[in-house]
Amino acid sequence: MLNLIDDTSLLQQKLDQTGLVCIDEPRVYLLQRTLVIHSHTRLVAAPGVIFRAAPNSRCALIENEHFASQGKERDEDIHLEGGLWDGNCDQMGLDPLEETAEHNRIGYAYDPAVFKGKLLRFAHVDHISLEKLTVKDPVSYGIQIADTHYFIVRDLLFDYNNHFGTTDGVHINGPAAYGLIENIMGVTNDDIVSLTTVDEAHAEVSRGTIRDIEIRNISAENGYSGIRLLSCGEPMLHVRISGVYGSFRHNAVLISQHNVHPGEPIWFDDITVEHVHAHKSGVRLQPPCHIRWEKDAIETLPVVWFAFGSRVGNATLRDIYRYEDTETDAPLVGLDPDVSVERLVLDNIAQSCKPGVTPPLIDNRATVRTLLQR
Repeated sequence: MLNLIDDTSLLQQKLDQTGLVCIDEPRVYLLQRTLVIHSHTRLVAAPGVIFRAAPNSRCALIENEHFASQGKERDEDIHLEGGLWDGNCDQMGLDPLEETAEHNRIGYAYDPAVFKGKLLRFAHVDHISLEKLTVKDPVSYGIQIADTHYFIVRDLLFDYNNHFGTTDGVHINGPAAYGLIENIMGVTNDDIVSLTTVDEAHAEVSRGTIRDIEIRNISAENGYSGIRLLSCGEPMLHVRISGVYGSFRHNAVLISQHNVHPGEPIWFDDITVEHVHAHKSGVRLQPPCHIRWEKDAIETLPVVWFAFGSRVGNATLRDIYRYEDTETDAPLVGLDPDVSVERLVLDNIAQSCKPGVTPPLIDNRATVRTLLQR
């Protein structure tokens, strides 16, 4: 029988002691309020530990102490390991399509006091790691990390019911540097991993350059999109993506501007995408899932896509392959007409398809100053 007692105070007392905090009893821990984790704290949850948002709680499950400081104060040395973190989204009393209510995910600009559906959220924090977590059914992002240096996110499973949209898995806001994201699997109803230098109003905890990030081994079956890199106003530099697997309704990898601050410069440089073995899923979501973005256009979106407005210095696409059994017009690699690239390397781009399926391999309509293809 599920535990129905509010466990917030009990857990907060443990976290306030800092140091190593172990949650060993395998049961459901119900949270009515957001847990606060301090600097120099390692929270380790044993197998069978479930942290669940209480019905109508409308709060993040955990955040760092100075999340709302706007960078005036910072935290460091924070580590989470283990546990199932359940946003319990269907029990929040929210309409997934409502955009004007005060409590809504996207109706108002970012405010730490207003519920925006982010389940585990951290900002203005350095040396942070999240490992061996299962993240389930958030109202919006599963994990948001903003204004961070030296971070690790790895060995995660996302288990979303897709009843809400804009449900990223790992969402990184700039400024961010020296990060590793690896071994991520499962399905979200938006990007599994998103890096964004400047964000939409509801999510812009901070903004700034993103640089020196490694993303490895991302997989999904009928995912929305795998990895999205977004630049606007601030550059994105030195990002390596290595290993994207499975099937996606939209894209496996997307490089794009965010279109939230028109006129601000867009710049990517030293971007490497390699070892992508992914294809179009051809499977639409059905009610009661959030299907607002399941439009006809998704059938033509490239598996690896440089979208309109992108401005790129150096980019390398290497070992990009698909076996396509879905009837689709989507190219394996696509570069839109309003894209410019200083130097583009295309190395071992290949596909094979079942009989009768003949999607384009490469659709390059961009302005490319130097193209090396082999």
